[in-house]
Amino acid sequence: MRIRVRLFAAYRETAGEGELELELPEGATVGDAARALEARFPGLALGEGMAAVNAGFAGRDAPLKDGDELAFLPPVSGGEEERLFLTESPLEPLLPELVAWAVRPEYGASVVFLGTTRSPNRGRAVDHLVYEAYPEMAERVLAQIADEMRARWGLGRIAMVHRLGRVDPAEASILIVVSSPHRPEAFEAGRYAIERVKQVLPVWKKEVLKDGAFWVEGRVDPSLQLGE
Repeated sequence: MRIRVRLFAAYRETAGEGELELELPEGATVGDAARALEARFPGLALGEGMAAVNAGFAGRDAPLKDGDELAFLPPVSGGEEERLFLTESPLEPLLPELVAWAVRPEYGASVVFLGTTRSPNRGRAVDHLVYEAYPEMAERVLAQIADEMRARWGLGRIAMVHRLGRVDPAEASILIVVSSPHRPEAFEAGRYAIERVKQVLPVWKKEVLKDGAFWVEGRVDPSLQLGE
């Protein structure tokens, strides 16, 4: 039988392709497909991630049938070295916890960025912000950004947490923590993280004023922008 396979984030980069077809014997399972892919692409290790069959999560023993779509999803939290997620809860209580988590004897520098709601903005008082996201994609994009950071700098631990829902003035909407052996890398990577988040993360912001509301448009990575 023939199934369609999709690979995301680090799995896609290791394999060198994100979509492919895989021939399997009748009665094959998700685990059989994983082993076939690992044999086909040296370095590909699917054991830490999750699998989905036809857009539904599935275990390694789940049977496959001809025409199925099988997706392998790497862990979005990054294991012990990364904390990447969205939340509707306040970020401020997470700050000391994430700083303590990022600091390790081998890392001599830790940089924190806390983005908060500003009021007034452009001369007008802001009542609150509302953040909306495409959560499944956003978590994968955070993982992609972390991979990009590690490709550029020798880093320790990375945390990127974004608020969803209502965020009042002076409340935090994003928290970034980066540790590294030396301070230049931590500063540069932290700056890169927030700028990249603004470019590609599928999270949108509505600014609510006393007399109206509007969606705020940010910068778009030109390579991702749709054209005619």
